[in-house]
Formats: sequence, C-alpha cells, structure tokens
Amino acid sequence: MSRRAGLLIPLFSCCSTTSWGIGDIGDIPSVTGWLADAGARVLQLLPLNEMAPGQQSPYSAISAMAIDPVYLRVTDVPDFEAAGGEEALDDSDRLALSRARSARQIDYTAVRQAKRAALRRAFNRFYCDEWQRDSARARALRAFVCQQAWWIEDYSLFRAVHARESERPWSEWPPDLQARDPMAIDRAHRELTREVVFYQYLQWLAAMQWARAGNRRVAWRCSATSRSWSTAIARTSGRDRSNSVLT
Repeated sequence: MSRRAGLLIPLFSCCSTTSWGIGDIGDIPSVTGWLADAGARVLQLLPLNEMAPGQQSPYSAISAMAIDPVYLRVTDVPDFEAAGGEEALDDSDRLALSRARSARQIDYTAVRQAKRAALRRAFNRFYCDEWQRDSARARALRAFVCQQAWWIEDYSLFRAVHARESERPWSEWPPDLQARDPMAIDRAHRELTREVVFYQYLQWLAAMQWARAGNRRVAWRCSATSRSWSTAIARTSGRDRSNSVLT
C-alpha cells in the first residue's frame, strides 16, 4: 500500500467567505482542491454527527447517523432561495447572521439562530409548495426516508418530541414516552407529523449536499471504536474527485 499524506481537521475550521460563520459541507470541495494542489491525498474530518443542544464538541452527538444541520450550506438549499433568501429573514436573524460572519471565533449561538431560522423558512416553503402537492421533490424525500427508514424514522420522531419537551433529557419525558409505549408513540407521531417531516427534510438536504461534495460517490462504514468522516482525494483529468467514508 502506498503512503499518503493529508489533514485531520474539524469541518467547522474550514469557514470560508461564503459560509455562515462556520465551515460547512459546501466548503469541502475547496479544501480538497487546495490539498490536491499541495500534493495531499487525504482529508479526514472529525465527526459531523448532530451535537446535543448547547454542546460544541463533535463527540457530544445525540445520533450515530444524523448530520448536524449546522453544517448545511444554507445558500445551496433551493427552498431557502425560493422563500426570499437572506432578505426574507427577520431583523434579529439577519443580525445573528452578521454576528456569525464577523466573529473572530465561531459564535455557535449566532450560527445556530441564523441557520435554524433560514432552514425553518426553507422547510415551510417546501412543505406548502412541494410536500402537500406531492411534487417530484416531495417524492424524492419520501424515497430517501424509505431508504433510510432503519434509523431516520426513530430519529426524526425523537427529535420532534425532544424539541416539544424543551430539549429535556428523555428520562424527564412523560413516563409513557420514556417506556416507548406503542400508543404514546403513535399519538406523538400524529401530533408531530409536520415536525417529523422537518427533521427528515434536514437530513435529506445533508445527504444530498454530502453526495455533491463527494462527487456523488459516497460509501458508509461504521467502526465499533470510532466515527469520523474521511475523504480520499484523487486527481482525474485535471479535476479533483473524492470518495467519502464514515469510519
């Protein structure tokens, strides 16, 4: 096996002038291009799993599979632009975005406020104009959920209930939900149908953006000892390509 050189870094450290105060998935092609020009062939990223509320460590994940929406490239979300883009954000959210962009260090509070508002606005547009009309994009989301049902169905319901319960630990939820009583789970699903779709929508966006960043060649592998994103960079016909692995 030939030796290869590269970098091991957190994605949040790759912030660019086009990202919103934190390195995001849309920054990966620029980083891999820079590495390839320097003769490096590997980019290994610390975990991108969704962090628990109020946490900043990539190792404080609440899901083994879900990507933290903070890493989404908001301006690449079609629904956000269709809903008016940055100009449609409330004054407080635009101020948060300004703070995030100008901060010398990552202002997680500002970043999350701005991205949460933008993604919520994008989803509202998607839900009304696509989901309820069963458009091609709505069917694409349904197909994604069907394909990833083994984890995303439980995850999205958990996140919806978690939000409704003011982000309290599950051990402080109503006893029937703690015990996963089938009737309680069914009732929560019916009461939170739209919110469940919202969390599925965010993971669908993340999967599509990650696939584009990896030149649409993405493989998944889980290790019992660690989880991190790795991108092997190759030069083909003058263009950089990357194969991505979750290990």
